[in-house]
Formats: sequence, structure tokens, C-alpha cells
Amino acid sequence: MAIYLITTGILVLSLFCFAVMILKLRQQPPQPLSYLDYLKLGFSGVVAFIADTLGVGSFACNVALAKLFGTFRDDELPAVNNGAQVIPGTIESLFFMHLIDVDLTTLVTLVAGTCVGGLLGGFVVSQLSKQAIRLAMICSFAVIIFLLISHQFQWLPVGGELTELHSWKLVIGFFALVICGALTSVGVGLFVMVQGVLFVMNISPVVAFPIMTTAGAMQQPLTTLVFLQKNKIPLKKTLILSLSGCLGVLITIPIFTQLTINGLHLFLLGILIYNFCAIGYSYLRARPRKSYSQQRGGLIPAD
Repeated sequence: MAIYLITTGILVLSLFCFAVMILKLRQQPPQPLSYLDYLKLGFSGVVAFIADTLGVGSFACNVALAKLFGTFRDDELPAVNNGAQVIPGTIESLFFMHLIDVDLTTLVTLVAGTCVGGLLGGFVVSQLSKQAIRLAMICSFAVIIFLLISHQFQWLPVGGELTELHSWKLVIGFFALVICGALTSVGVGLFVMVQGVLFVMNISPVVAFPIMTTAGAMQQPLTTLVFLQKNKIPLKKTLILSLSGCLGVLITIPIFTQLTINGLHLFLLGILIYNFCAIGYSYLRARPRKSYSQQRGGLIPAD
């Protein structure tokens, strides 16, 4: 019964968000795209959501491909990452929730924390400048890179065998996922953050999949609705990315069980380092520079 209610909630929320996106698209001025633009967006969607289904997450791939192909501006990426995830994320969640058993109390509590964070983060990020968004992404990428390197060198007690959380661990998990949900609003992928939290709390890596996909399927439509209210999403390009992403999910599902998590983390680490450098370079280039005369003036005492 509980699984049925969760499934129904995901479907209703995702379809409602998708309907609002279509309605808003009809209200936006036409955005002409070339065949090359369609090709870039379609390829990006397939690749990003192949990575998403494998647990790597689509956000980091989307940022890397957007920088490579020039499909989105930096300040558009938080909204695009969440909006593109709505439909493919629903497919992933339904698949993993019925494939892998997980404790319902743990699942519902952590998903609720992510949704709360997603709502709070969406309101905050929609008010930020382009430079503030870049700085937030740089800091978040740095934290995730540290978590992944810590995992590779076994500095953290990750990858346990627990399948559920109780008492104080469940409370900590809830508030940790509130933070994770909020960080998705600055364009940082939910999957790796949820994996980091659950690994540190000694949860089995396999159990992380239904938790993080269900959390994403509930949180990302909520965050997207906030961005839609603020008119922060280039909807035509985002929907192309999303629909092609559905193809990426369907391609990857049959081969999911044959892949190793450690290899996926190494792949993700490379993508995140690239994103960290690319966004950091853009941030430094856009910083206002003081002229030589201003710098000298700062050294001369006032009369």
C-alpha cells in the first residue's frame, strides 16, 4: 500500500510539473533552433541520463556537456538540471523502487527531507546572481570531489551493509538530505550527495539507488515548479534534453546489474574535476578587475 501511494505521488507530481512546463512553453516567445542545436541537445540528454541511471548523476554530465557544446549559460544550469530530470527521473525511480527492497520508514523520511530542501533551495537560488551561482557550484563540487576521493582511498567508513536507519541516525539522515535537496538548486547532482550521506552512515550502496532516485523524482519537480514561477528555465531546450534523456534511461536499464559502482565513481570524479575547473575559470574571468591606478590609489593615504 505504501509503495502504491509513493508511486502515485511521484506520477501525479511529475505529470503536473510536466503539464506546467508545456503551458509555460506556449507562453514563451518562439526560440529558433538549428538542426545542430537539436543534435547537441539530443546527444547531451542521452549521455547525461545514461550516466544518471548508472548512479553517476545527470547534473555533472549536463554541466560538462553544456560547457563543451555551448548549449546553456551558467546561470541557466540549475533550472535546466532540475527541469530536465522530471520525466527521466520518474522512470528511474519506478524501476529501482520495484527492483530493490528498501525500508519504507527510511525511504519516506529521507525523501521528505530532500523535498523540503528542494523547495527551500529553489526560492533562494532564483534570487541569486550568475556569479553567486557559479561560486556555490564551485564550493559544492569541491565538497563532492573530496567525498569521492575519500571513498576511493577509504578515508571514510563507506559502503556498509545496512538497509535501514533508526532513531538518531534517521533524524541526522533527514536533515542531511534537506541540505542535499537544497544544493540541487545550484546545479549540483542529488545522486552523489545522497550516496555520500548514505555511505557515511554505513548504508549499502545498492540500497542507495531506490532512495536517491525516489528522492530525486519527488524533489526535482518541486524545485522546477519554483523556477517556473520565476521564469528561470529555457523550456524548449530543457524539454528536448529531458525527452532524449528518457531514451538514455531505457537504453541503460537492461545493463544496470552488470556494472561496478567503483568504476562509476571514478568516471564521476573525472567529470566533477572538469566541471570544477570550467566553472572556476568562468568565475575568475567574470570577476571585476581593479585598474592599476585604483590599486595605487588604495595605497596612498587620504589627505
